[in-house]
Amino acid sequence: MDLETKERIKNRIREKTDRILARRIREFDEDMTELLVRNPFGARLVPEEIWKGSKFERSFVTSFGQGVYEQIAYEIAIGSEATAQNQHLENITINTWQEEAINNLLDDQRRNRGNTPNWETELESVSNLKTRSTIDVTILFDLYIKRTDGTEEYYSIKTVKPNLDQTEIAKRDMLRTMTAKPDSLAFFALPYNPSGESKLYSWSVPKKIFDMNNSSAVLIGSDFWNQVGNDPNTYLELLQIFDELGDEYQAKIRNDYLNL
Repeated sequence: MDLETKERIKNRIREKTDRILARRIREFDEDMTELLVRNPFGARLVPEEIWKGSKFERSFVTSFGQGVYEQIAYEIAIGSEATAQNQHLENITINTWQEEAINNLLDDQRRNRGNTPNWETELESVSNLKTRSTIDVTILFDLYIKRTDGTEEYYSIKTVKPNLDQTEIAKRDMLRTMTAKPDSLAFFALPYNPSGESKLYSWSVPKKIFDMNNSSAVLIGSDFWNQVGNDPNTYLELLQIFDELGDEYQAKIRNDYLNL
């Protein structure tokens, strides 16, 4: 990443973190009043800074969600000289047999019927269905990238523990897209692995829909960021950016919010 890209990413992170910190400071008295009602014994026994830390952590995880990661990924993509767009809507055309097969497949997987998910086999099976009857559908992806060589990439970026509905919707649009545009790439992407980088992904819910640890359509952590950046060093560079901002914000949070 060049310096300009890194600075744009820092600005995205600062904007969100400043907003979270300001809200927590502004709402703290109300939070403590509520806590005294909900947990009258614990609120009197446990130090205030512990409750503050817990509240901030929950607020951060909720607010610093996939939206920020979408924006960071956008900055990385355009920094790689690609064109990109967040919340990309597009109309495509597939045939009615393909649409029916996609819906039946996902219904079976939700109900734990059929075989273990296999992206390549499923995509081939759907793509091979032929009929003259067609249907126009609208797809939505959190990030769209068009590379300098014309390659199009579509990303559904989800929270690290996505629910079943989110996962099903993402896979439906991914199958539709690669059926209509076989030269494109579509990915189900998570910004990091909650089990730890390089470990097996263990959250069970999306495993009904995707083979989370083996599918080429699933990108988690470094695989996701390096693909977006078109560079094997992107993930490490992004961690360095967070390290640099950590020096700034850890001191600010301790001083302004925790009053330490």
